[in-house]
Amino acid sequence: MLGLAIALLLIGIIGLFFFTYAGVIVGVIGLVLLIAFLAGFGRRAAHPTDERYPAKPS
Repeated sequence: MLGLAIALLLIGIIGLFFFTYAGVIVGVIGLVLLIAFLAGFGRRAAHPTDERYPAKPS
């Protein structure tokens, strides 16, 4: 998701020179995705019974 956000930001900046309104829209979408990624959306939730980290036998 981070790569997509950065790619959309770059395409939006480049698009500003050719298609002004489309460049703004694509740039804003990229910015929203970047902020969402930095806020923690799109990540897996931590589960106490995750298979990668089995519970220790007691």
